[in-house]
Amino acid sequence: MTYLPEVEVIRKELEKEVQGKRFKTVNVKSATAVGRHRNRPEFYKLLDGRRIESITRRGTLLLFELDEDQTLVVSLGARGALSRETASEEAGPETQFTASFTTGGALHLVDPGRDAELFVVSTAELEALPELATGGIDALADTFTWHAFGQELMLRQQALALLLRDETFILGLGGLYADEILWTAGLSPRRRSNSLTSQEVRRLYRAIFEVLYEAVKQGGVEVTDHVLEDHEEPEYADFVKVYDRAGEQCVRCRRPIEQMKVEGVDVYACAGCQT
Repeated sequence: MTYLPEVEVIRKELEKEVQGKRFKTVNVKSATAVGRHRNRPEFYKLLDGRRIESITRRGTLLLFELDEDQTLVVSLGARGALSRETASEEAGPETQFTASFTTGGALHLVDPGRDAELFVVSTAELEALPELATGGIDALADTFTWHAFGQELMLRQQALALLLRDETFILGLGGLYADEILWTAGLSPRRRSNSLTSQEVRRLYRAIFEVLYEAVKQGGVEVTDHVLEDHEEPEYADFVKVYDRAGEQCVRCRRPIEQMKVEGVDVYACAGCQT
């Protein structure tokens, strides 16, 4: 899944590979991917000859700041990946966007879920985008203290499993990283956010950074891309301790990991050491 750590990994790689390059040719397979524009030619024209000045990230959105005060916004969707390729690399069947550069090389957006989106806006209009107004914490970019974090937990009064999935509270965790953070903090996904002691607030605060920075260091979580057969299970990185590991032994207490419902949401946790 393309969560916050995976998008940060992509941003770092592209910053090294394509920053400073100029777009030469652009192709989009489906007009739906650029649906905010009237048509694909309009989108192509906005990128034609534009230089990539910098690549930043706002939550799970990638922002390619271009010359002439324009910004290419890329939402990778649920399973999208954006990578630098050689100019001769053939686009695969799931590649929805390709772009070549005047100095060689290309960008490919692989989008198996076909829910990625690309659009160009004036940089001055960027802050008005609804996608940037969620108000959630970007734990890989924002500075916030454990004390302020604890105050927000007290105000929210929600089950932790749901709160960590809430984009108005914290960005880009999804179920995977929410479950991993709660396991690392040793907290039950059913605990109410306003029930935590000061020590537990600090544990949760530290766990957020520990899990996300380790995920970035490991290059994010890559799930097998091919269609799984009935008997196959998706593969997750070794640093994933509980998510989608129901029935396996917890590496901390050796109790079986459970899949459970919290207010209708599927979560994975260890009942033995998450309290």
